[in-house]
Amino acid sequence: MDWVETTGRTVEEAKEAALDLLGVDYSEAEFEVLEEPKSGFLGMSKRPARVRGRVLPATPKAKDGRRMRRRRPSTAKDDTNSDRGSVNQDRSDANAKASGNQQERNTVMQEREDAFQESEEKVSPLISRTELAVVAQHFLADLLYELDMLATVSIDYLDDEAMELSIAGDQLGSLIGQKGAVIAAVQELTKAVVQAHAGESAGRVVVDVDGYRKKRREALERFTRSVIEEVLSSGEERAFDPMISSERKIVHDVVASVAGVESRSEGEEPNRYVIIFTSSKVEDNEEVGIEVG
Repeated sequence: MDWVETTGRTVEEAKEAALDLLGVDYSEAEFEVLEEPKSGFLGMSKRPARVRGRVLPATPKAKDGRRMRRRRPSTAKDDTNSDRGSVNQDRSDANAKASGNQQERNTVMQEREDAFQESEEKVSPLISRTELAVVAQHFLADLLYELDMLATVSIDYLDDEAMELSIAGDQLGSLIGQKGAVIAAVQELTKAVVQAHAGESAGRVVVDVDGYRKKRREALERFTRSVIEEVLSSGEERAFDPMISSERKIVHDVVASVAGVESRSEGEEPNRYVIIFTSSKVEDNEEVGIEVG
């Protein structure tokens, strides 16, 4: 029989697929591994295993044996018919056996697939905070590798409530994005990976790039104070450009520390923004700095 080529998430899975096509047992086939599987982004298979297989060829009989068979006189007609019947019966038995073996393999393959999916969906309740942080660290390292970026990922802070990771390297501006939009998305992805392992106990996950968040916070605090001065001087409210929720909170916090002004958020994501305005009474500032929605 000719070779058949199959693929699978693992070499064994590819071999099982070849056996299904060939309709034989493992001991009745031979294989060649053409390509090993390669893991890609997020642990998903980037390149499947590829093998080819065929039914083991029957061992030819010795030449002397073939000569002797040709020299034997022909048997009676009924003997020939009997031999043909015996051969047909043998073939029927072999086909039935192959069909049964294939059905058994299909059942085993389905059980393996179910077990794999179940293991993928399970969340280990015993994973430690340190292990969770390492999971996040490895995810970010894999992401940098896929993006062809040379950088290092370190765990800066870790407790039962939060983890902070930082990425350091050269030419990482594209990883920050305009107004921090890209790094915010990377942070959400990292949090989703951590939650996949820890569920609701993932806590707060912060990802920074080359100290961007600290620099951005300091710059935003300075700018907010300058806007507050303008509002107090003119008595007119001022609206900021749209910001992500973490940056809106920085503005609210600065406003809450200054008497005579208040802040509120308006608009819908991703175009939600902050407005600073004067307060009529200092004692009416109970809701100063509260982010609504």
